[in-house]
Amino acid sequence: MKKILIFSLIICSFCFAVFEDMESGARADGMADAMTAVADDASAIQFNPAGLFQVENISVMSFYKLLFGGVGVNLHDVCFDLAYPINKKVGVVGVSLQEMGISLNSERVVSFSHGFSLVRDIYFGYSLRGYSLYQQGFGTGYNLGLDLGVMTKVYKRWQAGFYIHNINNPKLGTDVKYELPRMINFGVAYRPTSGITSALDISKEVGKPTRILIGQEFQIIEDYLTVRAGVQTEPIRFAFGVRSGMKNIFIDYAVTTHPDLPLTHNFGLAVSF
Repeated sequence: MKKILIFSLIICSFCFAVFEDMESGARADGMADAMTAVADDASAIQFNPAGLFQVENISVMSFYKLLFGGVGVNLHDVCFDLAYPINKKVGVVGVSLQEMGISLNSERVVSFSHGFSLVRDIYFGYSLRGYSLYQQGFGTGYNLGLDLGVMTKVYKRWQAGFYIHNINNPKLGTDVKYELPRMINFGVAYRPTSGITSALDISKEVGKPTRILIGQEFQIIEDYLTVRAGVQTEPIRFAFGVRSGMKNIFIDYAVTTHPDLPLTHNFGLAVSF
């Protein structure tokens, strides 16, 4: 009975809030998604495309996320991100493929992103996203979304970021119109020394309460062990994460709580060349 209730809640959430919780990643989830001013790897495609300019090597990130433990129906979120630096003038381009949902309801996103710098220590970025929504019995809908981002270094240890998601207000559907989430994020990050990052985000989605996201990343043993933790509001959720690997290959794991639903597990892989 409990499983049926949980499943019903999730199906309802899909019906009235498509393409929610798409900004994700195993590293980010471990920091409660406080990434607007951090975003220094391929996952910047999801959190702030301006941060792509910080990527120095070809980087690939992927994750497999069991939302609320899958609730017995393999409710999943899977993603592949690629960041490809061209040069300092052109910047870094990124491509992302993502799918979330179950067999009855599938949400897919293909993204092209570009991060570049026109002024020293100020980065700009944009993402063009192609959305595809499939719902059994209703068919498939398509549309395009546009994200914009800015990131800047403040003094030596501070960084600030600003990100607008779906600025063009895209919608899906014909008889029934689904408004895709529109969101504005502002974040600051502080790095007192190499291997330690503290981050704070303020996130406002249209029609929803303002959220506060706080994340911490601490490298205990260089390359071999990094731990993460975070908390976010609306609703209050706690996050924990760990990373281990070698010089260019890392495995990430994150777990996120929910006040009413089971734990969400996220398994990730990051490779740089």
